[in-house]
Amino acid sequence: MVTPEENAATVRELIQRVLNEGDIGFAEKALSESYVERAPMPGSTADKAGAIAMFTMMRQQTPDMHIEVEDVIASGNKVAVRSTMTGTDTNGMPGMPPTGKSFSMGAIDVFTFDDAGMNTEHYGVYDMMGTMAQLGLLPAPPEQG
Repeated sequence: MVTPEENAATVRELIQRVLNEGDIGFAEKALSESYVERAPMPGSTADKAGAIAMFTMMRQQTPDMHIEVEDVIASGNKVAVRSTMTGTDTNGMPGMPPTGKSFSMGAIDVFTFDDAGMNTEHYGVYDMMGTMAQLGLLPAPPEQG
C-alpha cells in the first residue's frame, strides 16, 4: 500500500517532469489506464489519452511555462495542490491568437491514487478569467460614473 506522502511525491514529480520539463512520457507511466479527467479541456476526452494530449498542448502553447507548487496536502488516497503557473502566451490559447504577454495563473488540483500508487483521477480549478484579463483577451470593464 502506498502512503499519502508517496502519492504527494508522485504529484510533485508529475508536475516537475511533465509540465515544467516537458517529459510527457512520464505521464504515460504515472496515469492509470482507467484514469479519469474530471475537468477536461473543451474538445478533449476525459481519459488518459485526453490528459496526455492536454499536457502536450499546454507545453506547445506556453513553452516557457513553469508551475510553482505552493501547498500540498495529502490524506488517504488524495493529494491536493495549490500552485501558480507562469509563462508567456507564445502560441495562443485555444481559439485565440497569441498575445506574447506574460501571465500568472492560480490553480487548485486534486489527484486520486489507487493502492499501487497510480494516478486514477484528477480535478482542477484554474483562474482562467484572471489569466485572460492579464492577456488582454477580455473586454475592459465599463467605467464607473
